Amino acid sequence: MSSEFEQVQSASNQLGQQFSLALIMFHQSLADKVGLNLTDYKVLGIIGEGVTAGKIAEITGLSSGMVTTVVDRLEKKDYVFRDKDAQDRRKVIIKLNSDKVASELAPLFQSFGQVMGTLFSKYNAQEFAILEDFMRNSIDIFQKETIKIRE
Repeated sequence: MSSEFEQVQSASNQLGQQFSLALIMFHQSLADKVGLNLTDYKVLGIIGEGVTAGKIAEITGLSSGMVTTVVDRLEKKDYVFRDKDAQDRRKVIIKLNSDKVASELAPLFQSFGQVMGTLFSKYNAQEFAILEDFMRNSIDIFQKETIKIRE
């Protein structure tokens, strides 16, 4: 017979798989809605205020050629533009077209933001701190395990 820990671990693994699939499908649906593939869509989230192609490659593990292809596709759809770095004109910074992102992507997150806000409001400060600790530690684990896989 399984120990209580093994049962909890099994249930946790199943829940983690369901969570992961739901998250991926949510983001895939958003990407589909705006006519992007999942990689291009997720790269948009990396760009922020501006980033070099090299930094995108470093974060994603994509080759420099693939990053160029992704940026080209995003630029063609007017989600990003290339700009010269103010300090080093040889450097190219990839920047978001914030108007396009605000008009096409942001509205798709309105409902999600509201329901997630409602969900988080169910937890008191101590419970939220536990959730936050779990999420931060999970992110750290994902990042470290991703590096291991890439090596």
